[in-house]
Amino acid sequence: MARRIVPMEMQAASWQKDAVPGDDAIQRAGEDRPILPWTMVAGAFLHFVVPVYLVAVIIDTLLVMPKDAGAEAMFRAALPFSARFLAGYGLAAIAVSLAAAITDPLLRARRRHRARRDPSAGARLSEQRLRRAVAQGRGLFGVQADALLLAIGAARWDHDDPRFRSLSADLDELVRTSADALSAATPDRRAEIGNRATGALGHLQIALRELNEAHRDRQDADAQAIARYVELRYGPSDFSGSQD
Repeated sequence: MARRIVPMEMQAASWQKDAVPGDDAIQRAGEDRPILPWTMVAGAFLHFVVPVYLVAVIIDTLLVMPKDAGAEAMFRAALPFSARFLAGYGLAAIAVSLAAAITDPLLRARRRHRARRDPSAGARLSEQRLRRAVAQGRGLFGVQADALLLAIGAARWDHDDPRFRSLSADLDELVRTSADALSAATPDRRAEIGNRATGALGHLQIALRELNEAHRDRQDADAQAIARYVELRYGPSDFSGSQD
């Protein structure tokens, strides 16, 4: 597989793009609620309208109607009560749903503010991108692409490193855009899109492997430097005559 040479200054710029996640990145991440709160509130009101109505109409019947009232009289009394109940219940549902819709942007802004102040937000976002890309791309682009995604997902990722975060962002974007193109493509274009996505996944796997190799080399060099420092500072000559 041919390797694409990227200038180091371009690589450095790309690696730094996710050092601190922006608002858009935080909002697109998995922590952003997929269901808006006002829809959940409205759905809850719709879900409980029947049991709440039954309880309310029973209580109203027991409190208002005389004990010897017949079924026909109860039915006639229940009709105006039902109209009042539905009007009040509907107004309450609208008011609470509007309140949830108004407060939701404030809650989202607060969550984004906390994420920007959290030093581990970028690492968590990178982990979410990696898991999402591997899960979304599985089974879409062919057997070879599935094997590449499996290898990429099983590889070592240091999400605290901005270079790894950049790779996870590129992987997530690649899978997402390729999946969108595949869903809208005609049958004769699907193979081309799958092959293109597979080739790009191969490049990402090579970049991940080289990044891990560089990371291991750096760790080894750090360990050697510390060992040499300890050897020079605490050599046997320093303490050879300290004990009789």
